[in-house]
Amino acid sequence: MKPVLLASTSLILIGALTMPAAAQDGSTDGELRQTTVTVTVQKRAENLRDVPVAVSAIDETLMDDLGLDEFSELARYVPGFEVQEQSPNNPGFVIRGITSDSGEANIEPRIAIFQDGVSLSRSRGSIVELFDLERVEVAKGPQPTLFGRGALIGGVNVIQAKPEFEFSGQATAGVGNYDERYLDGHVTGPLLGDKVAFRLAGRLRERDGYVESLNPAEEDFNSQDMKAVRASLAFEPSADLRFDLIANYQEDTPSGTSFKSKAFDPLPGRSSDPWEPANLNTFGDFLGGKKLGLDREVRSVTLLGNWQISDALSLSSITGWRDFDSLEVFDPDGFGLDLLIFAEDAKGEQLSQELRLNYDNGGRVRGFVGASYFDEEGEQGVPLTFDERSVQALLGGLIPAPDAPPASAFPAINLTAFLTDGTIIPLKPIHNEKFTNYGDTQAAEVFADGTVDVTDRLQLTAGLRYTTEDKTSGLNVQLLNGPSAVTGAGLFVQPTNGTISRSETFDDLTWRAAAKYELTDTVNLFANYARGRRPEVITASASAPAAGFAVLDAEIVDAYEAGLKGAFLGGDLNLDASVFYYDYTNFQSTRITDEGLIEPINAGDATAEGFEAQANWFVNDMLNLVASYGYNKARFETGSFDGNKLRLSPDHKAAVSARIILADGGFGELVLVPSYTWQSDVYFDNTEREAISQDAYGLMNLNVQLNLENGFGIEAYATNLLGEDYIIDAGNTGDGFGIPTFIAGQPIFYGARIRKSF
Repeated sequence: MKPVLLASTSLILIGALTMPAAAQDGSTDGELRQTTVTVTVQKRAENLRDVPVAVSAIDETLMDDLGLDEFSELARYVPGFEVQEQSPNNPGFVIRGITSDSGEANIEPRIAIFQDGVSLSRSRGSIVELFDLERVEVAKGPQPTLFGRGALIGGVNVIQAKPEFEFSGQATAGVGNYDERYLDGHVTGPLLGDKVAFRLAGRLRERDGYVESLNPAEEDFNSQDMKAVRASLAFEPSADLRFDLIANYQEDTPSGTSFKSKAFDPLPGRSSDPWEPANLNTFGDFLGGKKLGLDREVRSVTLLGNWQISDALSLSSITGWRDFDSLEVFDPDGFGLDLLIFAEDAKGEQLSQELRLNYDNGGRVRGFVGASYFDEEGEQGVPLTFDERSVQALLGGLIPAPDAPPASAFPAINLTAFLTDGTIIPLKPIHNEKFTNYGDTQAAEVFADGTVDVTDRLQLTAGLRYTTEDKTSGLNVQLLNGPSAVTGAGLFVQPTNGTISRSETFDDLTWRAAAKYELTDTVNLFANYARGRRPEVITASASAPAAGFAVLDAEIVDAYEAGLKGAFLGGDLNLDASVFYYDYTNFQSTRITDEGLIEPINAGDATAEGFEAQANWFVNDMLNLVASYGYNKARFETGSFDGNKLRLSPDHKAAVSARIILADGGFGELVLVPSYTWQSDVYFDNTEREAISQDAYGLMNLNVQLNLENGFGIEAYATNLLGEDYIIDAGNTGDGFGIPTFIAGQPIFYGARIRKSF
């Protein structure tokens, strides 16, 4: 597909979709009966239909109807958007085939996750609880002037509910299978007359693990254990000035992730299927005998300021501070032998400031100029331990011949070679070492974005952003109890003499151009072109740190898109559809080294092309249907993965849901919300191996709600109602040692909740 073909396809699509624009009741499309969706993706409140960007908006009402508590659940209903969540500490965000999941402190994300405009820069701090929200906006495609750094291929903005000057609130409690406990609520109202308002919200979600542990020292795997609280204040000294101060705290302490091997049964007679019981191991004496699982805290403080200087000018300020601290222990070999145990000890702290001057006098020209500053430092430590006896017995043979070829990443060496009398060297029951990477970034940006109404129906938009970055990357490899007798050094091969580092300065320009044409009063055509950039990576090989640091070139994408957004049938049917083509150069990927380490590489060029559509149809007063479909063909074009499908990227994805009012009387209403999501097969590794993949599958969910007029509500729900067995990931760290592991998807969950609004 080329841009010319893309434009031709969009014209055919437009012709097909605009034909049924007449309303069923004979009214004109200008007299819309349904409420429009407002988004702020272009830094101003607009009707979703008027935004020349492919954006999906999920508001709090739809999230409640569908029972969406997590990013991974929400993503199933958004075409072109995938979220893989191994744990709250290890997510993968995917937009139109491009994955952002690196945990290294020196690699920038491709997809920017925001809370009220503040970037959640690091992967390990980007999973935030979706509670007490206005909506979540998913903008697809490069968003250089709208979101800036980290938005190579899109941005996700979590817009939190703000304090109100009228007293209200809601409380919800629930229980479910696997001993689920759920509490959620908020309260808001005036604090000092009409000048200061407050809002306090919180959520607790706990559920036992759904993969049984055969090791009595470990809890069942893949549990939920999350607590989050948010406190916010609004200050309105005048009608033209408002500040919102928002403080968030979240704690996650789930049990370990069920990385399970298919090569070894967990116990005799036990199945190796990922969803069957697993036999995994505690970390031993390293880190004080820490059990498998996660301890993570995320804290943030945000100050939003909006000043209406005049009828035409306003000033917006976004100040953000965030930090996170996480320690996750996992068993990467996936079976009960004391072979390998890893941990990830990640930390990050950031401070950001953005100022934006907005202009809109109601005429033909509007836009904004601004500047931002971002300061971040972080580190990712990977302590590991292995039993040298188990490693040698399993992977190298008890006493291998001197000329035996390596059986895996561990060389099969002659254990008698170290002593002249032929005595076998005693192997350590525990070998400990640690690999740590560091990142320190200071970035300054200036940007401008403007829209001109060329005619009453044609609008043109253009934006430009200049970025300069000072980046430092560091590396430290330590052998904590001497070299291993199995390898002669360590798993990371060469220890460093303290921390080594390299600093560089990078700068670049990114831009966008867009056009919108109002075909009718309620049907808009749009097209856009944007250039996105993922910054350069300063990296050192953990297996050969003495070789020094290298710089991977910035990843560049040129993106083309055209589509339609409109309201039909008198406003009862809202529809948008688009086609796109992306061209990547210097595509940054990763490979697993012979030592089992994940290292960044330049994988060559790649392309993505596809089609997406979303529809929201109010069939009548008792029935609302929502559906989406996405086709995305994302492939490598050059390099070692030439022709392969990009990981975590299904070619096809669809979702459909219905809100059916079964009864509506003086007591309230009884509502049934069934939904079904489906995706085609997906590979979990860029090598495109069938063994590291998941076949196509679908999930059926069901919610039943009784909403009473006195503010009480009762809800019963079931997810994965048909009991589909599937995996959410495969390969993982164990794949580097020839022992790929597999993580089971969620089984049938069901429960009930009761709420009270006031």
